[in-house]
Amino acid sequence: MKICYLIPGCGVSGGIAVICQHANRLKSRGHEVYLVVDGAAEEMSWFPGQSVPVVSMAEYPSDVDILIATAWSTAFRVPLLPARRHFYFVQSDETRFHPENSGWQHITRLSYTLGFQYLTEARWIKNWLHQSFGYEATLVPNGLDDAIFYPCEPLEPKKGRPRILLEGAIGLPYKGMREAFLAVQDLDAEIWCVSSYGKPEPGWRCDRFFESVPMSEMCRIYSSCDILLKLSRVEGFFGPPMEMMACGGAVVVGRVTGYDEYIIENENALVVDALDINEAREAVQKLISDTGLRDRLIANGKSTAKKWAWEPFIDKLEKSLEASLLNEQQAMSGPQKEIARSVSFFYSQLRGETIVQAPQNTEVKPSEDNASQPTAPEAAISVEIDPTEKLIGRLRTQRWFRLVAKLAYRLYGRYVRLRSS
Repeated sequence: MKICYLIPGCGVSGGIAVICQHANRLKSRGHEVYLVVDGAAEEMSWFPGQSVPVVSMAEYPSDVDILIATAWSTAFRVPLLPARRHFYFVQSDETRFHPENSGWQHITRLSYTLGFQYLTEARWIKNWLHQSFGYEATLVPNGLDDAIFYPCEPLEPKKGRPRILLEGAIGLPYKGMREAFLAVQDLDAEIWCVSSYGKPEPGWRCDRFFESVPMSEMCRIYSSCDILLKLSRVEGFFGPPMEMMACGGAVVVGRVTGYDEYIIENENALVVDALDINEAREAVQKLISDTGLRDRLIANGKSTAKKWAWEPFIDKLEKSLEASLLNEQQAMSGPQKEIARSVSFFYSQLRGETIVQAPQNTEVKPSEDNASQPTAPEAAISVEIDPTEKLIGRLRTQRWFRLVAKLAYRLYGRYVRLRSS
């Protein structure tokens, strides 16, 4: 099979790491696999053993069998690209990433109305897709790669005081990093932090900070720490606690969607209310004081991690993709295609982009100027937009503009916090 995963970017991310596991393992089984980026195609050496070609949308290959959307924004791109079957790999309810009842929340919800075949990684997402939209998604759980996560030599030898690890994107409030830092503020312990986006604020206790860590190095960080505290309020499958278990650490987690895929309270982890800072502090202190409890959770955590090998789940994924090609009823119907392409059309307008849309039966090939052009130009649909929107769309592609926008966002966040305090 020729399989393309359409990804939103190439940066360090737990969701992208899962996609890399899918893509690289399918490639090792003899399939022709591509990671197609909705943006700049960059090398992804942060993922160990990455061997799947990373290409831009302009380099989208011909004769694709399976095209898989992997995030809400990529779902709107998929209908504009030709493939025999269109899938959507859903890793969370991404409407929760946006403010309640905001325009972006409603747009994100629209991504789940498109007539794809659905894959997901967690039971709760499978149930949510069925209850909310009537889909019967194929469940492909995440595994644990024991070639990446295992007890290894720590970056620093463990000292007398216990070492607590806080992991998550500080710049995303729903990752609960502010609450995690407040919970450990007064504990007699050393505090380490790993963040893929954002840095600790002044006044937060942090003895050692790591940013955008390559996955191959996480093993040594996990193995350097005694306890992981993770207070996310939005998760899909919830990978870092299992990674910490595999590396020989104890875990305290917030009660969040996906935690119960493999976590059993008081057996392989302590579970608290993700918004209750005092309860989180007491749970961590309990593990610091009660070494017997900590050792029991560590031993059970290691046993848990060993049960989640990747290959059986990739077997299921491979069979599902192959079966879809044999079943013509699983192809998008004509009306589904037209509706999906229209939704995609208006999403691109909203982002201030000029679209060249390839008909579904038209092969798309990269031209010499690295821009995607259909082989039948007269069949293309060109969308002209307001010049101001066009300028904003171009600015979004500039690195300096993204940095300025990020700085403005941080300053605004501090202003809001000062007003509310």
